[in-house]
Amino acid sequence: MIFHYRKPDSQDGSAVHDLIKRCPPLDTNSLYCNLLQCTDFADTSIVAESSVGEIRGFISGYITPKSPDTLFIWQVALDQRCRGKGVALTMLTRLFDRYPKLRCLKTTISPSNKPSQRLFLSFFKQQGMAVEIREHFKSDVHLGGDHEDEVLYLGTKPDHSSMGDVKSDTGLHNYKTEDLSK
Repeated sequence: MIFHYRKPDSQDGSAVHDLIKRCPPLDTNSLYCNLLQCTDFADTSIVAESSVGEIRGFISGYITPKSPDTLFIWQVALDQRCRGKGVALTMLTRLFDRYPKLRCLKTTISPSNKPSQRLFLSFFKQQGMAVEIREHFKSDVHLGGDHEDEVLYLGTKPDHSSMGDVKSDTGLHNYKTEDLSK
């Protein structure tokens, strides 16, 4: 399947909303929220559109004024039929590459969401980023006990060093990535 990757626009809000509803365990937001993601946050979001114009993938993100070198990824949604084909990794890479001055990418992932963990760890490895994984939002403290914990994943481009460590509170992700650009 061939995809066109682009910034979302106001016409995509409803399709994005429907896609997210079809992608449990993703949290669903209001249609209005998804519409804002497709308009006000379009520069830091991306869609994967099929050759017949169907939205099959969506990533939303933002860059805060406090951290202009960091892209936070809010949500990754991918149609079931497109999973395991590299579409999400391509979307994430193209979105990050829009901003050459970015040094960091961060996101939060629930412990049970193994596909998202694999996606982001693959991205960090592909980019040669050092990775830090730590507690962020606790279910019983921050999320009213109605949602799993959210674990922070932070990837940082090395400052011309040849090796990057993966740091984890749990010790589960201890591997090295080589900077092959030298």
